[in-house]
Amino acid sequence: MDLLRPHIKGWFGEFKTKLSDKIFLDSKVYTIINHLIIKDESGSTEIDHIIVSKFGIFVVETKDYSGWIYGDEKSKYWTQNIYGNKKRFQNPLLQNYRHTMILSKYLAIDHEKFKPVVVFWGDCEFKTRMPAKVIRGGIEGCTNYILGFSKVVFNDEEVINICNKLKSGKAKMNLLSNLRHVQSLKQQHKSDNVCPKCRGHLVERNGKQGPFIGCSNFPRCRYTRTLD
Repeated sequence: MDLLRPHIKGWFGEFKTKLSDKIFLDSKVYTIINHLIIKDESGSTEIDHIIVSKFGIFVVETKDYSGWIYGDEKSKYWTQNIYGNKKRFQNPLLQNYRHTMILSKYLAIDHEKFKPVVVFWGDCEFKTRMPAKVIRGGIEGCTNYILGFSKVVFNDEEVINICNKLKSGKAKMNLLSNLRHVQSLKQQHKSDNVCPKCRGHLVERNGKQGPFIGCSNFPRCRYTRTLD
């Protein structure tokens, strides 16, 4: 089992990164959008996975936990217990509820048409009764949950419009994120005390040619510049 654990962890990482490559759903019926960031009045929130279909909009929150899991629908925190070591974490149902509320407002769609689901991956066991929208079993459990909905709530044109708006919003956020990253790099290069190569601290040094500015991470980083 120990030899398999790194492979299982790696596979789960892929599952979280791009659900569309792993989940067993017809791509002609279900459109998957991974890692969407949406801003609202209180800031921004990142949603793991959104699956758009004529049967509703599934909002998937993924969790990788082992051990025993204790929680209920209304508690602010849940508990993970591994051999007596207890750790609290935010109630994923409340997290996902916020996601669906933000999406409902963003898309101007009735909240009842959203289907939230929390998927637990890993070697965990629920020790308290969990709602139907909290499941174990990773990919298979997530697939079975989604396929359990058969009532049509959107027509084909509505599905297309929803997908286009979500994809457009993701593209805009990606562009904004890239611009912020570029701006951050520019600020680093302009900084008087941050190394532009490794982000280490710049210090004044003395050399054969006199004083100069060098990186504190020398010799791993050999960035230098003349002393103004």
